[in-house]
Amino acid sequence: MTKHEIMIEYVKEKVDELTNAILTFNYAGDVPFSISFLTNYSGKVLKKYLRAADKEYGFVILITWPYSMESDNLNIQAMNFAQEFMDWIDDQNKTRNFPDFGSSCQIKRIESLQNMPDLATVDMENHLAQYQIPCRVVYFEYERR
Repeated sequence: MTKHEIMIEYVKEKVDELTNAILTFNYAGDVPFSISFLTNYSGKVLKKYLRAADKEYGFVILITWPYSMESDNLNIQAMNFAQEFMDWIDDQNKTRNFPDFGSSCQIKRIESLQNMPDLATVDMENHLAQYQIPCRVVYFEYERR
């Protein structure tokens, strides 16, 4: 399995727990209550060693939710839902429950890169908003001979 497939399986468990939404890969649709896994980079070298490197895998969780221009609590519900997913990422790091990148990799940490979800876009016409959670996995990887 590739790191992309491993990461999709890793987050899918939480997506299934939170909602019955379909998790998409590198596709951000305009369907309410959908969650997208968007890649930023994979194998980005942070520090090079003789036969190994510290690397990172960057990704964004994008949550599409109905948006309200009224004084109801729909927008707060969306932010709280996104925050719950972000808190889950942080909890995985604290408990060292990491994705398995294989025997040549040692995961150092998984983390969200902000302290709250970002309101990325608002589609007023269709009453939708997208909240993004930028994250990364930092890992040590040996070079294959």
